[in-house]
Amino acid sequence: MSNTLRIRLLLAMQAALLGSVSSNIRVISCGFDGDDVRIKVIFDGAIPELDRGIMDEVGTELASHFDGASVEVECARIDAPQDFRDCLLDWCVYLRRE
Repeated sequence: MSNTLRIRLLLAMQAALLGSVSSNIRVISCGFDGDDVRIKVIFDGAIPELDRGIMDEVGTELASHFDGASVEVECARIDAPQDFRDCLLDWCVYLRRE
């Protein structure tokens, strides 16, 4: 994968996440699976439907930057202080201070 594609993904993620990160999100990571994009969002506590919907909107926004690619958004619960590092995708785009 090219460095240009990586930069494009990270910048698109940054733009898509503006105003969308709630206080119960611990970390957001992203990466490629072939030509497709994956996003993984780790929550602290129960995952409200509103937050799931907002993360789906983030995925839709991201898809607009990558023609022909599908975007998969996965929301998972790993409560603090449990470690989440083994669950991350290629690049971390948000990390809550804990």
